[in-house]
Amino acid sequence: MKLVKVEDADLAEIEANRCRTFRAVSHPLTASVILGDIQQHSRRRVIVICNTVAQSQGIFKDLQAADLNGDLEITLLHSRFLPADRANKETYLQAAFCENWLNEGICQVLIATQVIEAGLNITCQVMHSHLCPMNSLLQRAGRCARFAGETGEVCVYRSFQLLQIDSELSTADFEDGETENHPEKRQNFLPYDREICEVTWQVLEEYSQSEAADRPVGFRREEEWTDRVHKAEDALQARRRQNDRPEFDRKFNAAVFQGDRSVASDLIRLVDSRSIFVWETASFIDFDDEQIDLKKLLPFSLPVTILCKVWREFHKLEYASEWVFKRIEYPPPSRAETYSQPICTPVKSTADLLGSVQILVNPRYIQYDAEVGLIIDIHEQGNGFASPEKAKKQIASEYKYRMDNYVGHLVLMWKCWREPFATKIMKNGAACEIKYSSVRDELLSAGGRLIRSKIFPEATAADTAALFEYLVLLAIFTHDLGKLQVKWQEVMRGWQEIAWREFGGRNPKSELLAHTDFDPGKTSQKQALKAWEKQHKRPNHAVESAFLSREILKQVLVPLLEDEFEADREQIQYICHAVILAAGRHHSAWAKGWLSQNVAAMSPIQLHLDAQRAIDSGWRNLIRFLPKTLCLPQESPKFSRNSYDVKTFELDRFDGDAIEYLQLYSLVVRALRLCDMRSVQF
Repeated sequence: MKLVKVEDADLAEIEANRCRTFRAVSHPLTASVILGDIQQHSRRRVIVICNTVAQSQGIFKDLQAADLNGDLEITLLHSRFLPADRANKETYLQAAFCENWLNEGICQVLIATQVIEAGLNITCQVMHSHLCPMNSLLQRAGRCARFAGETGEVCVYRSFQLLQIDSELSTADFEDGETENHPEKRQNFLPYDREICEVTWQVLEEYSQSEAADRPVGFRREEEWTDRVHKAEDALQARRRQNDRPEFDRKFNAAVFQGDRSVASDLIRLVDSRSIFVWETASFIDFDDEQIDLKKLLPFSLPVTILCKVWREFHKLEYASEWVFKRIEYPPPSRAETYSQPICTPVKSTADLLGSVQILVNPRYIQYDAEVGLIIDIHEQGNGFASPEKAKKQIASEYKYRMDNYVGHLVLMWKCWREPFATKIMKNGAACEIKYSSVRDELLSAGGRLIRSKIFPEATAADTAALFEYLVLLAIFTHDLGKLQVKWQEVMRGWQEIAWREFGGRNPKSELLAHTDFDPGKTSQKQALKAWEKQHKRPNHAVESAFLSREILKQVLVPLLEDEFEADREQIQYICHAVILAAGRHHSAWAKGWLSQNVAAMSPIQLHLDAQRAIDSGWRNLIRFLPKTLCLPQESPKFSRNSYDVKTFELDRFDGDAIEYLQLYSLVVRALRLCDMRSVQF
């Protein structure tokens, strides 16, 4: 990561005459504190940020109860709302808390969680925030006095207190052990680390007691605070990473270089949530009722820690004939009579709960409304909420395949590399317009800089950028060579004949195909294709493409690297393999190639009689759009034979010493996948 120094001359424009002060408040954050501040200072725009959803729901209820005269317009926003309700709230808030808001005599109060730390362009006069790490706090503070010329105050509270009627909500998102076994942790700062929050509090408290407490806090002060709070933590994390480096390197090399999927998940941050559903269970008794189809229902995603806490509280009540959670599973396909109906088994232990992915919650303990959102509470009666159906898609799929001939597909991919275009994508079940920039604009600069800095430092920037673009062209040109097999064409042309006769597709005539007509949103087509492929197995093509690309690259890449860049043997080998690996893994990052024990059972790769004609046409159509920076071959590469015997072929040829070539591969395959994906949306 490169740190950017902000010059003093730029600060005046950045800070735009904003005045924002900070204050550490020792007494608890309560509804009466918020209301008292509103009345004392005649506030009209107030934001309250809580660390957990449960706390935000509790303070919302308390403030509603305290607003006896109805002087407040209170809005609650967190992650446990249905998408439509959340979207409506965000639209309303963007207008109510906008720049140059209208003072209509009503005080607007937003109570929220971290969901507003980014994404909402809103402002306020005062912000009340529960204590959190300094970097998060400053992100929150960006919604106070956000615009030029505004004045605002950020009040940070070390503790949080709800009225007795809602006191359970203050700890509803915490584990039992965090509040019962350690009473001092009732004033905790979950989901944040306690230690980093304590350091943040020390810095804020020290500032609040200083002579500078009433002065606006600018960028330099925020920078100083961030360094004081996080520098030591960052150094500690760096030492931990250094101590863990050998194990990390082992897993990284196994996942990235050897394609070992089993260790890949260890390198990715785990978000341990579960999908929960709610419905009345009468349909399991009355077979005349409509069966449950989870794919059509909208789930809520909740942290498993919350569900475990609810389970333990429920278990203490010892309801012998009741249940709170059921594990949702599907019967095996052999049980045709119940195939579409999920099996729901009561959760009997924490281990059961942890091992569940989709969970049915007893509607007796679920409450939902558009004001407060979702609450699971075993002490209150549910309000009849059931999981609603997902919004109907305006378009069945943004990836509606159409018949492309082999050369046409290459040309379309190359067009996606070179040109921006507009299309429709799915967002929250609805189609929306989006404009893609060209993939070239996204990746060319990075690819050229990588080659120049890590591989050919003596080359010019123009030459290395041109080389990267040529590598992308070669990846596009070679990635579907495996589709030129006789067998692949036979199977897919057979399906295209069906698509033409029965589903209004195009006549395949005698063309070599890259894609066939297929609409994933039409059930009849999906069933017909499944039936066809059950009898006519489509052969693989990605590794076959990589295998065949070696002969192509020897003709059109190796001479260029030797003549134009004076590359040595190792450089040539690795650059060629970056393209080969991109072709072999353009569908799956875990493709390994062909192992020796499997080769004997594999048939030779038999190319179609028109394969060379497709190669010639594709080369002519692609090469003419490349800049003339490098001396590129104009004559198309040739296959030396129509049949290739399958041999042991390993894609995992990079090691830890070839990290720059792995980075090059990552950029090339990124460009290839983007062009391939967008070409079916064009």
